[in-house]
Amino acid sequence: MNTEAFQQSEKDDLIGLEEQNEISCLIRRFATEQFGYSRMRISSPELIRKMPQPRVNIALNKSLIDLYLRFGKYAYAVHKDKKYIVVARIGFRKNKNGYGTALLKELCLFGEKLGYEYLEIECPNQDCQAFMKKLGFKDEFYLPINQLKRSIQEYELLRQEKVRLTLA
Repeated sequence: MNTEAFQQSEKDDLIGLEEQNEISCLIRRFATEQFGYSRMRISSPELIRKMPQPRVNIALNKSLIDLYLRFGKYAYAVHKDKKYIVVARIGFRKNKNGYGTALLKELCLFGEKLGYEYLEIECPNQDCQAFMKKLGFKDEFYLPINQLKRSIQEYELLRQEKVRLTLA
């Protein structure tokens, strides 16, 4: 990966082609690893244009998964000068199987690697809000990525401990 290309795009406040490709690969990899999809169509007007963009929207809708994500800086965000990953829509056919946690972990790793500072979940329903509270979200629907990453690690340790105690 050419980090100079990422740095140049960052200076321009644009998401460059390599970063756009990384976003696409992230979503494809997640869908392949979690659901076994080998072929999928990812929808993104920005990726089709094949030029640096201020923001990238990407969608994936298959029988087991429905995602709509946004990457970039946003005028409506609390921290307007910071890069956000926004989960605008998230749905899985089977709930409570760890897919949401796995996705957020992948987004945190991606965000750290490419300089995104916040992850926001847009308009979460009540089930999503309950899930978010388990992962450290409070009254706000966004968290710094490094804080979310730590919260996910703590959440997973607690779950492992519960399983261990149940088996004992």
